Amino acid sequence: MGTGRAWADLARETFEKLDSRDVADLYTVEWADAREVLLSEHRDAIERERPGFRRGLLKVSALLHGLVRRLSPVRRLVVLFVLLGVLLSTIKLVGRGWPADAKGTVLSLLLCLFLLLVLLGLELVDKLRFRDELVLARQLQAELVPVSPPVVPGWELGAFNRVANTVGGDIYEFQPLSDGRLAVLFGDASGHGMAAGLVMAVAHTAWRLQVERDASPAAVLATLNRILCRAGSCRVAGPRQFFAGVAILLGPDGSFEVAVAGHPPMLRVDARGAVVEKFGRGAYPVGIKEAQAWAVETGAVAPGESLVLHSDGLPEARNVLGQEFGDERILAVLARTPGRGAAEIVAALSGEVLSFLGRTAIGDDVSIAVLKRRSS
Repeated sequence: MGTGRAWADLARETFEKLDSRDVADLYTVEWADAREVLLSEHRDAIERERPGFRRGLLKVSALLHGLVRRLSPVRRLVVLFVLLGVLLSTIKLVGRGWPADAKGTVLSLLLCLFLLLVLLGLELVDKLRFRDELVLARQLQAELVPVSPPVVPGWELGAFNRVANTVGGDIYEFQPLSDGRLAVLFGDASGHGMAAGLVMAVAHTAWRLQVERDASPAAVLATLNRILCRAGSCRVAGPRQFFAGVAILLGPDGSFEVAVAGHPPMLRVDARGAVVEKFGRGAYPVGIKEAQAWAVETGAVAPGESLVLHSDGLPEARNVLGQEFGDERILAVLARTPGRGAAEIVAALSGEVLSFLGRTAIGDDVSIAVLKRRSS
């Protein structure tokens, strides 16, 4: 009785929450993303093949390879057994026109179906265990990224963060100093997911310790680079993780020092919403080379002007048509925000990119920060 009621509740919940857009997204969004992942290793070979039967067969083979390769060896054997069972049973049924002894063949097909359900159950259990670990990591990461920026005299601060996976690699942090200055770290660990989150956590901890001793951008990036290289990022072989970031030290009078390490440039936006200056000279990210130094640039923010920072996930965000959000849209949004506060500018940029994406999931973490000097 209890099991029957559980099935009834599950059916009711399924139909109540079912949306026609969800059904459409199953193919246009979810399957499209999965197909890109599964075909990624064979994309070049598929593109070289002329459209036709051979290309379609190559796609099917690549999809099966992408699926099976992600299974453990034992589960691969189960899939092979199921495929052979289905193939032989189908040939027997079709070739012999549903023979009188088809009962055994049907039982074989049912066995194959049962094995597929068992395999699906094992994969779901693995996914749930991994998800629980990611949720814990996400909770720990959420404590590192501030929910709301601090209140700083003379400045308005606004920030936005949206992760591509459960755990992201983007970070922004604002630390008011005892002498009235403001230290800022804005950055993006390479990739996304658990590995990027770990690099972000290391960078955040190292920055926190460094700003207590010397908050200058040169010292901050040098310390981050030394620690990440010590953790193995600067290895010459094998996988490497790095951190592309911006270190800023703001004075109460609007003057600032900034060093940019392999990150999109910092924008200075005037009171009319026009970008009047860019900071960042294309240096290596942190964690690539041990003997690396970063140029420190200086400038000043006049009352009513803003400093705008964004991760590369913003201009590189792609909608369902494969179009990039692009730098031109960023500039167009900023041009529509004269007189607005920092939080409103952030809301305009984030709202525009989310509207652009629609139902498409973001491919990379998106972070935005705005530091606006108060007019008064």
